[in-house]
Amino acid sequence: MGLSRCRRCGLPRDISRRYVWRRDGTIFSRLDPTMRMVFFEASFYPFLWSELENRLGVNITELYIRGQKASVQDYLERNVLYGWRRLLVRSLPFAAVIQRVVDEMALFGFGRLRLESYRRRRVAVVRISNPFDIISMAWGAKGFYEMVEGVPAEVAWFRDGEEYLLTAVPAVGGREAGEPERSALRRLREAKKELAEAREDIEPPKGRPASCPSCGLPSPLTVLQWKEEEGAVYNSLNGMRYIFSTGYVLLSIIKELEAMTGRGLERDLMEITRNYHLKNPPAFSAASEGEVYREMADRLMAWGYGVPLEMSYGAGHLEMVLGNPFHPPRLAGYVASVFEALEGTESEVSYRFTESCVLKIEARTV
Repeated sequence: MGLSRCRRCGLPRDISRRYVWRRDGTIFSRLDPTMRMVFFEASFYPFLWSELENRLGVNITELYIRGQKASVQDYLERNVLYGWRRLLVRSLPFAAVIQRVVDEMALFGFGRLRLESYRRRRVAVVRISNPFDIISMAWGAKGFYEMVEGVPAEVAWFRDGEEYLLTAVPAVGGREAGEPERSALRRLREAKKELAEAREDIEPPKGRPASCPSCGLPSPLTVLQWKEEEGAVYNSLNGMRYIFSTGYVLLSIIKELEAMTGRGLERDLMEITRNYHLKNPPAFSAASEGEVYREMADRLMAWGYGVPLEMSYGAGHLEMVLGNPFHPPRLAGYVASVFEALEGTESEVSYRFTESCVLKIEARTV
């Protein structure tokens, strides 16, 4: 089933029906008002985990898997199988239940999923095509199977040409979730609550950015193209793949890594984000320096990263003030990468809160 589109701007209508674009630069789920969302590059997380493993000398795979599984459980409970739906889900046809998840995946740009075979409480086999990250998809499928079937599960997958076949079966002995899984869910919900509460009602500058008069979505979103037949979202300017997702999985994992290593990771996150965007530069339609910065500011707001309040720039410097910033180290790294690309040289970047929910980022050439 294809995504219903706005006739005026062409964006999927479910985006505006299920999510709220606030004037304060944040995006939240209508069903779960604590779930803050953003758009970001599909290849960012794999790059980030690899870089952190190299810097810290630790294996992040288990943390990431537990975080993804907890994220799926939280999402399903609050957005798909909530209220009376959770009570009835085991009475509904599995294919009907999984279709809702398939539609959500296409909306988020996660990939395509098709049910191959299913026997209740015995086995489920699904075919996954074009996943943004097969590990995330596999452990998401595990969380879904466990919630629908009400039993712990084991999953395995293998590549079949350009696709993946994934099998989920009840775990041997019916093992319940252990303390690591329960702790991951607690940490995730703490990070989710912290991210949701770190916002204030802040008015944006007048007239920026414009919105569609029909569906109300901000105009900078139209640079993104939903290809539902692929289950993917692409930037039309450079073909880069994006996903629409939460940010608290990352925050919960970072908190656990900081506790494990006894080391603050903000500087590392900023540097890794800057390096990622220097290798995968953001594309803008504007040509001049000032136009690029204004387009960047509009995009940050439209994509859920906060509301730009002030900006000044000139030879060798850029200052930006944002309200309700989404993860300051990532924002600072992103802004620094755009600045360095325009200046053609390295920069020193710093950031600090001037008020409780107002962040100032400064970049200067060195």
